[in-house]
Amino acid sequence: MMPTKANPGGHDADRSLDELFAHRLKAQEPMLRKALTLLYGARDDFEDWWRRVLDVAKAAYRARPDALLALDKEREKTGSTWFQSEQTLGYMCYPDRFAGDFDGMEAKIPYLRGLGVTYLHLLSVLKARPGDSDGGFAIADYLDTNPALGTIDDLEMLTGRLRAAGVSLCLDFVFNHTAREHEWAQRAMKGDAEYQDYYLMFPDRTLPDQYEKDLDQVFPATAPGNFTYVPECEKWVWTTFYPFQWDLNYRNPAVFIAMLETMFALANRGVEIFRFDAAIYAWKEPGTRSKNLPETHALLQAFRALSAVVAPGIAMKAEVVAGARHITKYFGSGENAGRECQLAYNTALMAALWDSLATGSAAPATAMLQDLPARPSGTAWVNYARCHDDIGWATLRDRAGALWGADDAHLGFLTRFYSGEEKNSFARGQAFQPVAGEPFAATNGTLASLAGLEAALDAGDEKLIATAVARINLLHGVLMGLDGVPLIFMGDEIGLLNDYDHTDTPGCADGRWLHRPTMRWDTDGLTPDHAHARQRIFASLKAMVRARKTLPVLNAEGGIRYLAGPASSVFAYVRPGDGPLLALANFGADPISVPADYVSAQLGQGAVSDIFPPLSCAGEDVYHLAGYQVRWLMRA
Repeated sequence: MMPTKANPGGHDADRSLDELFAHRLKAQEPMLRKALTLLYGARDDFEDWWRRVLDVAKAAYRARPDALLALDKEREKTGSTWFQSEQTLGYMCYPDRFAGDFDGMEAKIPYLRGLGVTYLHLLSVLKARPGDSDGGFAIADYLDTNPALGTIDDLEMLTGRLRAAGVSLCLDFVFNHTAREHEWAQRAMKGDAEYQDYYLMFPDRTLPDQYEKDLDQVFPATAPGNFTYVPECEKWVWTTFYPFQWDLNYRNPAVFIAMLETMFALANRGVEIFRFDAAIYAWKEPGTRSKNLPETHALLQAFRALSAVVAPGIAMKAEVVAGARHITKYFGSGENAGRECQLAYNTALMAALWDSLATGSAAPATAMLQDLPARPSGTAWVNYARCHDDIGWATLRDRAGALWGADDAHLGFLTRFYSGEEKNSFARGQAFQPVAGEPFAATNGTLASLAGLEAALDAGDEKLIATAVARINLLHGVLMGLDGVPLIFMGDEIGLLNDYDHTDTPGCADGRWLHRPTMRWDTDGLTPDHAHARQRIFASLKAMVRARKTLPVLNAEGGIRYLAGPASSVFAYVRPGDGPLLALANFGADPISVPADYVSAQLGQGAVSDIFPPLSCAGEDVYHLAGYQVRWLMRA
């Protein structure tokens, strides 16, 4: 099914569309021209490329279906409130492991809506290379889908069904690299100079060796180095991730235009949120680490400006594995504040929460979050405890004036703790890409297994099981009150455990498949303890979501203020606004008593209500927090 033409009304409709396009372009043109001038302004043919960019944008705009044009207009009126709202709840899954295929996903829409989901991120949807594809991130064709899921028309049908149910679809926009099986790479291998310029290719090791001195390695154990020799064309190609993933050359404006066309083609199929994968690596520069460069930000500004012209109803989300202060720059900074990605993964927060759970201290996470630059208006974090990727402890190295950053010894402790190697560890996880002599590695594992549920079930100890469930609920409870979009990874709502059989599945040898298990829809074969734990986790999460959706104070635009807790184990923050909310989360196993004056200092004098959990606490002199408990307090 092709998109419905947006201009069935003939010449009058054409003229109306053109006027709206021109109006939007006028607003965005200064930023767009500045960004593209930084990238390509030194070229003699810059004006020709400028006109080509505008032609691509206008063609995509005029092809936009009526339903999506209406969505754009509605979201232009409401601004960013559609994703900043307290009603927003994200969910992330692999469609094949969650529901089989696109038809199965459609059948699960009632389940997702029952949970409260309004934002669905589907992984491994586009056509990837056969065999190992880095979890679907080695794209062979951006405009086709994984054939096991259905066709691109089936995907478009699913986006419409989701939109009708109030759910926005997010897909990964893998704009840093393609698979070597992609048509562009295939042409490059055959010696086509035009397509060799789509990639970063070198005749010998001279330049790669110069670059390599400054570069990090993403997969040092399984894919060391950043360059791969391609015998078919006798050249070295830049491959930041795996040898079959070829980095694109954004110095060539043809690459930018091709990816722009790709994004708009998917947007016109109904995709509403684009996760810009591996954003920090997009631009390369000799003598640098080729990460977080000004040109990378200019690229994102250009994508954002053009999306605001063509499809203002979509949003861009940055995937940036870096220290928290670096991540905030992907919202835009300085004069471009709020003019890059509207959303950003809070990768450093994920690591900080697990740090606090291991140590029982909220102090490092609090210090990190207090130190962050202010997030621009109209943006939001995407906050999560687990996702499809590993927990990268290096994000906690980021240091500011307060020097809250963790040292290597502490990160080594976290690696060992979540691998179950430390004496009092409750976790069942695995180190990811450990390298001999390196003090720490990243960590794999599902939320439930890392939080202790797997070990507790193996021990058959009811008290340990209850404690593990409390830890899981703690992490969910913290996320639900933060300033952004809370994101649930598939199976975390039912305490799904590690999948130790992943190595038996072709293409799933990568250790991250440990925490990408198939969704379990029934309790057949589970022990009564396991089935009961699953039920408790699901019921608690649903209660949190219901509470969240009743509280406008949790809108992301309202901001957040992080506090020194009443005890070292207590993570505390206030959501200011009309009727401020005080959140208290005890990362320790022992109960804590919170003096009434601590609460009144944040909420003012008067009776207090427990918003979550719904307990009566008005007039208390002391507010009690059980081990691993979250409480939300507001004035009655």
